[in-house]
Order: sequence, then structure tokens, then C-alpha cells
Amino acid sequence: MERTTPPTDASPRPGPLRVLRNRNFSRLWVGSVTSAAGTAIGSIIVIWLVYSATKSAIAISILGIVQFLPTLVFGLLAGALIDRLDRRRLMITCDIGRALAFGGLALYVWFVGVNTVTLIAVVFVVATFSTIFRPATNASIPRLLASEDLADGNGLLQGGSTIAQFVGSPVGGLVLVTAGAAIGLAINALTFAISGVMIFLMVIGRGSGPPVGAERTHPSLLREVGDGLRYLRSQRALLIITLTSMAANFFLSMFAGFEVIYVANWLHQGSTGFAILVAGSTAGFAIGAILPGRFRLDRSPGTWVPIVWGLSGVFILGLVWTHDLLVAVPLVLLSGVGLSMGNTIWLSGVQRSVPDEYMGRFFATDEAGSFAMIPAGLAVGGVLVVLLGIQWTYLIAAVGTMLLNVPLFLSTDVRSWGKRRSGPNPA
Repeated sequence: MERTTPPTDASPRPGPLRVLRNRNFSRLWVGSVTSAAGTAIGSIIVIWLVYSATKSAIAISILGIVQFLPTLVFGLLAGALIDRLDRRRLMITCDIGRALAFGGLALYVWFVGVNTVTLIAVVFVVATFSTIFRPATNASIPRLLASEDLADGNGLLQGGSTIAQFVGSPVGGLVLVTAGAAIGLAINALTFAISGVMIFLMVIGRGSGPPVGAERTHPSLLREVGDGLRYLRSQRALLIITLTSMAANFFLSMFAGFEVIYVANWLHQGSTGFAILVAGSTAGFAIGAILPGRFRLDRSPGTWVPIVWGLSGVFILGLVWTHDLLVAVPLVLLSGVGLSMGNTIWLSGVQRSVPDEYMGRFFATDEAGSFAMIPAGLAVGGVLVVLLGIQWTYLIAAVGTMLLNVPLFLSTDVRSWGKRRSGPNPA
């Protein structure tokens, strides 16, 4: 297993791309970015097929719910599986499953045609595999990179995937128009296959967990889920941060989910203006992902997470007071920078502080709680937009995001969470 030598504070900070010299991590990065682009292509095509077949907003809503449902239903069990079984094999299995699901769907559409039930069923299957794959990826990174490299590694993964998804969406539309839906779905299947090959070529250490063969001595999955929840409850700072980030997703979904209404009704712009705003947000996320490693903010995650997340709320608040697209774009970009920085800092702090044997269960628990908040925020946000308008909805989202981070910053437990001494830290 390859690891890089961590720098001292006195040495010049090397660029984030250095982590790609680690062959195992670079394979994970290639696979993740490739599958992220494929997912964006496939999502555009599936949404278009469902709407074309039904002309129903309800069908689109069901499709959206189905993508969240596996995480809510199976998320905690998925975390227990990740901590119990070989993570590399799990990830390969998930990629094989996703590739076969979309490959089968491509053949079905090509030879049979479009069937809404089949489309939604495949989305559910793929989302179920992804419920395991995402936490397994986050839990595996500390086994690939030295502690000092985690922030740069997480940033490159997050930034690369964000850009890939942004590029993949218009590519999906282009493929749909020029080559057809079946070809686009086949491309998505191919990207999952590429990801599986990259992970197959990786070597992931076992970490500090039980030795090979110990799986047979494990208690039931439900008991392991309970053990994971008890661990989280025993970590006061981590529990506070986790619950706060879940609540923050409620308010942030009220912001992100209605950007198109904000552009149309508040900025009085058309599709071009919407595309520009989305591009600004994407750029912000990509930039913010790599900044924590540059400035070593991950050395004090409990201090910086509430600061950068809180500042994101401030920039969202600024959107309420402007009707000018030229002002809104940098505000959206800066809010994306703050949110992405916070995500990278938080992720690196968790990977350093949570024991390897609980890592999968923690990430799966956090994801299940966060995913539960997103549809709730969208539902409440939709009602607020109808009753109060987009300005008040954004105002509530901004204030909620800011206020949630105040107790985090004031908590001594949180501020001291994950703090690391300067200087080299052997991995």
C-alpha cells in the first residue's frame, strides 16, 4: 500500500496533484470521476424517458424519491456490511451490479422500448448499490493515503466528481439527441465497468479492523448497527456536528432545489442565466474542494467547519438582496466554495478521528440522516415558495444555515475536535 511522506510546516506546501502519484488512489480517482460523469449522463436520459412516457410531474417526483429511498431503508445495514466485509470487494460488486443494471436497461430500451416501471425499478437497484459504494469509498481513503494527504485527496475526488457531473449533464442531452437513449444508458453502464476495473486494480489495506476470516464471528448486522449508533452517541463533538449537518441539509435543499425559480422570478433571467448561475456554483464547489489542503485548515476541523459553512449562509443571504445576475453569480460561487471547503474539512476530520472499524457505519449513518433531510427541505421549500415567494424562502434558508453553525462555533467540544499538532505525523 503506497503512502506519501507528509511535509513539515516549514516545508513548501506541494500541490494537491501529488496524491495522484499514489497509484491506488489515482485508480480510485479515475474510477470515481468516470462513473460520476456516467451517472450524470444516465440521469438526464432516465428523467427525459420517464417524463416523455408519462408527461407527469408526479412520475418525476417518484423517480426522485426512489433515488433517496435505498439510503433511508438500507443505509444503516450498508454501513455494517462495509465494516464487516472486504471494502474493495464490496465496491467492485457494487460497480458490477450498477453496470449490469444500466446495461440491461440499455438493451431493454433498444429492443423493447420505454417502460416507466422498469426505468424506476432500475434506478432503485442502482441507488441501492450506490448506498453501499459511497460510504465504502469514504471509509477506504484513509487506507490509501497518509493522514497529511487526506484533505487534498478528498478535495480532488470531490472537485473532480463535481466537474464530471457538470460536464456529463449536457453530454447526456447531446447523446440523447444524436445517438439515442439506449446508447446513452450503455455509456453509463460502461463508466461503472471502468470504475470496477480501476478498483479491481487497487490494493486496499485492511486497516485496524479484525483479521481476515473474522467475519464469521461477527454478531448480527442489527447488533452491529446498534454498536455503530452507540459509538456515535459516545462522541459528543462528532454527534453535535453530525446532527447539525443533517439539519443544515434541510435548509440548503431549500436553497439549491429552487435555483431555477430564483433565476426566473427574482433575477428575471432565462435559461442562459440559469446555466451561468449553475456554472458559478459548480466552479465554487470545485475550487473550494482543494482549498483546505492548501491552507491546512483540516488541522483544526472543529474550528473551520462552522466558519466556512456559516459564511455560505451569509452569501446565500446576499442573494435575497440583489436582482442583478452579475452580483448573484459571485455570491453563488462563494457559497459553493464555503460549502465545499466545509465538506472536505469535515470528511478529512472524520477519517482521522473515527476508528477504522466504525468508519463505514458512521458514513452510512450520516448519509442516511442527510438524505432524509433533503426531500423534507424540498417539500417545505416548495410550500414556502408558493405561500411566501422565493425571496422569503431564500431568506429562511440563509438564516437557518447561519444560525445552525453558531452553536457549533461556540461549543468547546466541537472546536477542539480533530485538532492536530503541527509538524510531521507518521501515517
